[in-house]
Amino acid sequence: MAQPVKTFGKQEIRNLTKVIKSGNFAHHRGGFIDQFEQAFAKEFGAKHAIAGASAMVLMHAIPGAIGAGAGDEIICDPVVQFHGVASLHGNVVPVWADVRKDNFLLDPKSVEKKITRRTKAIWVTHLWGFPAEADQLRRVADKHGLYLLEDCAHAMFLDYRGKYAGLWGHFGTFSFNMGKHLGTGEGGMAITNDDTLAHELRRRIIFGESPPVLASNYRMTEFVAAVGVVQLKKVPRYLEEYRKGKAILDEVVGECDWLARRALPEGGGVSPYQYACIFRGDKKGFAPRALMNALQACGAAGELRFGLGFTQRPAYQYDFFRVPRAYGDRGCPYTCRLYTGKVDLRDGLCPVAEDIIPRLVTTNNMVRASVMKKKAAILKQAIRMVEAGKAPHDTYSGVQIAVLDIVQALQPVGPDPVARELARKGIEKSPSDVREIMESLRSGFPRKLSYAGPERFAYHDFTKV
Repeated sequence: MAQPVKTFGKQEIRNLTKVIKSGNFAHHRGGFIDQFEQAFAKEFGAKHAIAGASAMVLMHAIPGAIGAGAGDEIICDPVVQFHGVASLHGNVVPVWADVRKDNFLLDPKSVEKKITRRTKAIWVTHLWGFPAEADQLRRVADKHGLYLLEDCAHAMFLDYRGKYAGLWGHFGTFSFNMGKHLGTGEGGMAITNDDTLAHELRRRIIFGESPPVLASNYRMTEFVAAVGVVQLKKVPRYLEEYRKGKAILDEVVGECDWLARRALPEGGGVSPYQYACIFRGDKKGFAPRALMNALQACGAAGELRFGLGFTQRPAYQYDFFRVPRAYGDRGCPYTCRLYTGKVDLRDGLCPVAEDIIPRLVTTNNMVRASVMKKKAAILKQAIRMVEAGKAPHDTYSGVQIAVLDIVQALQPVGPDPVARELARKGIEKSPSDVREIMESLRSGFPRKLSYAGPERFAYHDFTKV
């Protein structure tokens, strides 16, 4: 197992010890949360940085902070579901715009076509460390009097045309989940240069006995900030290593005429997060699963794993949005009497996203370059296997089918219960082996698994998609 790129050491321990000795683990003047906010704002060149318990809860509060509510719409990215979920939290209808086919980032032309008199904001993701065309999106927003919201969960220190991602919009949000560039376990930060918006967001994430507006306690702890203020200084070094690894895998993908590298928008840098390329092997008669089977046969497991398809389909094709599941399954906000629009969630709504998502070949880029070199060798070998027609037959193994059936029956469920159920069927597998099988099934099709919380997996069947 290679040494991780991220390091946690003496300075983090010293800071955490200070918090313990202080006896005050909550936000207080001059504490680590204040220091973290000030340092973050300074590093990004923002006027305000507002810390929260996670990026997701900050996004929950943002629709209210910009004055969006019942009867309004926010244009969202269909490749991810976070903005749609956050919109529903504000009783706002998410409207889905399409993405560009060369890099699956939000397409400004599609966005502008979705604007109505009910539109309040555009919410864009700088997905997996590539910058969306934030300059064009800001021009569209300004032209129509809208807010531009940037999801920068994968975009620490991501330069685009001389400005960091997060500064083009009215709000930029950053995630400190352990799997992000800056990992503190959980936590998030919002940045803005607007005094009024900063005030509106703060009073929605922190209140005392009686809130002045609909609010909650979405506060960060001193423990999180004590680690974050140190990690903030280390992220640029991490990103240097990730960029080396990306270049190694880019070279292999560039040599294959049926895998397409993501196109970097002109003037954009990259903050590697999840490496992704686009499968075009069907034009040569190759099946996507053939590549995944070949990768697994060549040793793509554990930290060397590759995935296929991400969520398999755009957000609006999930029942959560189509039913919808918010507010007791009663149809809100779509059926709110204040909403005068027509909800459009039909298949074919975002044709580029529907085509691209099942074609995404992905792997974790946040590893040492030496690990990416191993991944590159595996991918190269797998490509040769597919082209030679020697990829393993495109079927699920018996144990994979058993695992899928068990998860379907017990979901959400972790490896331990699945291992016990397998044993009852006469299949002896350790929980660690079962976890590896479950991880491999995250790239399954048409039946697949997805994460459903810590050490929990859910089941999906895309047979009819």
